[in-house]
Amino acid sequence: MTLARFSWAEISPETYGANSPAPGILFLCGIELPSLLPHLTDVMVVSVDATGPAVIVHARTRDKSPARCTGCAITNDWVHSRYVRHLTDRAIGGQPMRIELSVRRLYCENPACMKVTFAEQVDGLTARYQRRTQLLQDLVETVGVLLAGRGGARLLGLLSAPLPQTSVLFQLMRVPLPITVTPRGAGCGRFRTVRRGVRHPARRR
Repeated sequence: MTLARFSWAEISPETYGANSPAPGILFLCGIELPSLLPHLTDVMVVSVDATGPAVIVHARTRDKSPARCTGCAITNDWVHSRYVRHLTDRAIGGQPMRIELSVRRLYCENPACMKVTFAEQVDGLTARYQRRTQLLQDLVETVGVLLAGRGGARLLGLLSAPLPQTSVLFQLMRVPLPITVTPRGAGCGRFRTVRRGVRHPARRR
């Protein structure tokens, strides 16, 4: 089934009749979009276009919601400007997916903060200096850990998320190592060593 292109203006009672959705909710083929793409719940989807080789979602962050500064973690709502981020997402229906997300740049009103302006981040969707969504980034890291460079690049190509093997290895090197706990054991004086079948008692002080 091919996803049709809808926008907010095209959602009207005449479109669905008595089962028309509430204003401000975008439906695709009778399915509410946040149910299909839950990581887009915190943003406002403007339109979805699946007529080309890739599914393109146009979305924007909400105007009145405050954002947390990336420098001092204090929330601010003084908007400086807007710009569009181009995010690659996981494939949907075998088609690559791209999110054109309009985000705000805000002023930080904390005089002790070194940042004058900062770009807002959407939890679970964006990350600083990242052109992939968090879902796709988790997939790339998992594939890199399991298959490394060449095998990981082949699998990502089959998943409609092509990535060079050098990039897969680069993302693999960014994965933090698991925290290991140093085992606590008995001292050497409490062991009885066994060598060539001969038991040596522990030395007494």
